Amino acid sequence: MFAPLPRGVPHALRSASDPPPRVLQISSPGGWERYVEGMVEAGPAVLTDGRLDPAKINPIAAGHHIGYEEQG
Repeated sequence: MFAPLPRGVPHALRSASDPPPRVLQISSPGGWERYVEGMVEAGPAVLTDGRLDPAKINPIAAGHHIGYEEQG
């Protein structure tokens, strides 16, 4: 399966199967890896109650032109 995720268009991925699918991501232009490195460096500091917290991720993501909306 191929799923384009264009810049500027909100999108999300979620696992809908058990076991979860394997994913290969190809990003263009490059730079996504630096965002991932920032997330790894932040470690558990981006979690609230064991889940990724948009309010904690967004300061890291903003430097890479990425933003997350809180789900209500």
